Amino acid sequence: MRTILDSEQTARVGSYFDKISQTYRDRYAAKNPFHEHFFRERLRAATDGLVFQDKTVLDVGAGTGPLYDQIADAAGLNYFACDISANMLAQSAIPPERALVGKASEINFPAEQFDYIFLLGVTTYQTPQELDETFHFIARRLASSGTAVLSFTNRASIDYAVRGALKLAMPLIKKGVLGQDFATYSYRLPEVRQIATQHSLIVGRTTYHNQAITPFNTLFPRTSVSLAKTIARLCPSSLLSADFLVHVEREAG
Repeated sequence: MRTILDSEQTARVGSYFDKISQTYRDRYAAKNPFHEHFFRERLRAATDGLVFQDKTVLDVGAGTGPLYDQIADAAGLNYFACDISANMLAQSAIPPERALVGKASEINFPAEQFDYIFLLGVTTYQTPQELDETFHFIARRLASSGTAVLSFTNRASIDYAVRGALKLAMPLIKKGVLGQDFATYSYRLPEVRQIATQHSLIVGRTTYHNQAITPFNTLFPRTSVSLAKTIARLCPSSLLSADFLVHVEREAG
């Protein structure tokens, strides 16, 4: 039963992103100021303080390649990407021989160990079983002094509560974030720490980001960007942040 549910989720998510792949970059372009801000800030938080020179990197759920675009110039970079959507990868600048289609846990990568493993915007679409498999994969493939960076939808946020209320109030929505035909998943930070611990991993640096409350970030995007920047500077709490990032490392010894 578990395998069927996971495969159905993967198929539906992959199909969805295949369909929107040609216009996906437009969603985070300047004409959508809040989404552009969110996308840029997540990438900045994910890579802040990391050195990519002579490092082996795995980008899980690489999509159209924004991480690759940002770090591709690093000298000696050994970069690999995977995504369950072939069409998303086709829209990227990632060299085809380094862009593999499928789930990370099922791909035979040329590299055995990775200095950095990124999952940005991925866990929201993984079933709990798939997330557990992801941490198991990280525990096996992360280099001893490496770091994995994962983003999560924050279940403790006001935005999550508002989205839940809107979804209940508008059950007929069939399109958009609230109406996709597949499940989405969210977590609180203590839950993520518990899963990591089960795989001998430690959650280190945590960054709360995407200071948004639906639907105001869509209705008043520029004002929402200014407000988000102020909140991020003064009080980036779990309550006011729709997402969070964790930097995960191996347990010492």
